[in-house]
Amino acid sequence: MKRRYKLLRTTLIVLFSFIIVVVVGWIILSRYVERKVSQELESRNAKISSFKINLFTQSVSVHDFEWTYLDDSLSRPPHHLTVKLIHVDRVNIYQLVRQKKIQIHKITINGGDLQFNRTLNKVTGGEKKEKGGTDLEISVDSIVIRNIKAKILYDSIEEYAGTLNIAVGKVAITDIQSLDNFTSNQLNSFEALVTNIQMNPNDGFYKTTISRIYVNSDEEKILVDSILILPKYSKYRFSRKIGRQVDRFSASIPAISFTGVQFDQVKDSIFKVAKIEINSTNLHVYRDKRLPFKKEENTPLPIAMIRSLPFEVSIDSVKLTNTTITYEEFPEDGFQTGQIRFEKLNATLDYITNRNNFGQLKQATLRTSAKVMGRGLIKAEFSLPFHESQIYNAKGSIRNLSLFRLNPILENLAFVSIETGTLNQLDFNFDYDDIESRGLILINYENLKINSLTKEKETKTNAFKSLLINTFIRKDKGKGLDKDKRTGVIYYKRDRKKAIFNVWVKSLFSGLKSSVLDSSNKKETQLAK
Repeated sequence: MKRRYKLLRTTLIVLFSFIIVVVVGWIILSRYVERKVSQELESRNAKISSFKINLFTQSVSVHDFEWTYLDDSLSRPPHHLTVKLIHVDRVNIYQLVRQKKIQIHKITINGGDLQFNRTLNKVTGGEKKEKGGTDLEISVDSIVIRNIKAKILYDSIEEYAGTLNIAVGKVAITDIQSLDNFTSNQLNSFEALVTNIQMNPNDGFYKTTISRIYVNSDEEKILVDSILILPKYSKYRFSRKIGRQVDRFSASIPAISFTGVQFDQVKDSIFKVAKIEINSTNLHVYRDKRLPFKKEENTPLPIAMIRSLPFEVSIDSVKLTNTTITYEEFPEDGFQTGQIRFEKLNATLDYITNRNNFGQLKQATLRTSAKVMGRGLIKAEFSLPFHESQIYNAKGSIRNLSLFRLNPILENLAFVSIETGTLNQLDFNFDYDDIESRGLILINYENLKINSLTKEKETKTNAFKSLLINTFIRKDKGKGLDKDKRTGVIYYKRDRKKAIFNVWVKSLFSGLKSSVLDSSNKKETQLAK
């Protein structure tokens, strides 16, 4: 009995001694590692208030981390990072020692500020090393970043800002020297929320604010809320700052959603989305035609433009709902702006691709409807073929439009005013390519009377010209008139330096002119058929 007691006591003494040695050893090792890390951070212009390693729980905690990139210039703000807390949970020490792998359960980065100045020299991280693989692999089950206020500067000007909240799942880095090579590493899931976004690029002409951007790779969606885009310069100064005619726009977009986003294909330069929805947008476009139109290169048709992108695009559909678009223009020889407004605009664009992902027979189709100046209803369908052998086509109708409602744009741009007249129906159908458009319109209007206006700052009716105009046009072209008399010929040679909207508008005007003034001829009619 006594011998057994002595054996037990000896065993306990040895065990407790071993535990004490291990604990003391771990404490000493922890302090050594803490000291070495602190020294290493100081050598790299970083500092911390505390650094704790718990070898029992295999965790690391860093409080009040601060890093500054020292540049040769003392006048420009430096790159700077502060983080209140960095916590690394469950680091597998055994794998690090035996297999040259770092396996971490979770990294949490909580609270802080990030400042990046893009005018500074690029951070190289020391001397360049030869490219090549490394035996060290890193695997992290999850990374969580909370409430990091980030901003990008141009010199001392703040260009971009926002608050970051990011959660990343299962990160695997097989080559630590190629962190910028997205395809060589693995990322299983990604969730991010960026709020209070401010974009004001130094060399840009617009400033943008966004309430929030939410990204979730598991749910395959991106949500963007409360977008406001405003020009930096007034209507007069904007195009003069650029030195040529250019559209100046402002936009308010309550929400944009991307669903069915294939995030796993992004690394292969493929942008694949099932649906994009844009809701209740208010867009104002202004153009000052007193400036010269200067453009050297041609503007390709829509699909040709998409086809030229360096990455693959595949979008099942884009949906635009309850949108208002106002176009305002200052004419070359006028004194005031004219404008036209489209309200309650709804549009869908299907099968957008630049790699023929939807098969030989499917082509992009744009379907739209809107109220013109709040009254007349316009419906249109545009085919945008992928293959060159397929034909671009536009067809649609305008109904129940009191024509005097077009005066806000006609009076100041064309110096004519519609006194009376109702457009009961206008049907159009034309084909077009990169060179010209051909087609027909069928019109039905009544009680049309037009006044010509003088080209003066204070316009008034030009009685003689008004008499001439109303002599050459027919007052009524209703259903009682022969169809041939109500048909106009669309024939327009495209200005290849201008966008697709110019083709659509000028083609319609050519048909209207042909019908209203009875100026169509047999040769043009044969071309259009």
